[in-house]
Amino acid sequence: MERTVSVPLLVAIANRCLREHASRALDARIYCAVLGVGDSNELNSKFLIEARASGMVLVRTTGLMGWLDAPHYTADLAWAKSLLPEGLAAISNDPRVVCAIALMAVALTDQPPLLEAWSS
Repeated sequence: MERTVSVPLLVAIANRCLREHASRALDARIYCAVLGVGDSNELNSKFLIEARASGMVLVRTTGLMGWLDAPHYTADLAWAKSLLPEGLAAISNDPRVVCAIALMAVALTDQPPLLEAWSS
């Protein structure tokens, strides 16, 4: 699956990271944006609304549908750092600031996130 990342979307989410408190719903938005996939959750029931609020993403591709649990980007510094492109470091210890830096860097440089923590 080829990754399609929207620059305006990454910038908008980076700005949200700086304005909003850490949340699982924001983690889900980051996850979808970085992977270039859409959340198929239509939010049309209490269960689906709660799923989004808890960081769950409903992914549908050809022949496959399933729930994924987004990493805790906005609350866990290690996960936030996994979004940084190779060669970029952030000196902040605030995961939301690191997320914002990483998403802006990905948007501006078109380099993929490092995603080191994903393999551990």
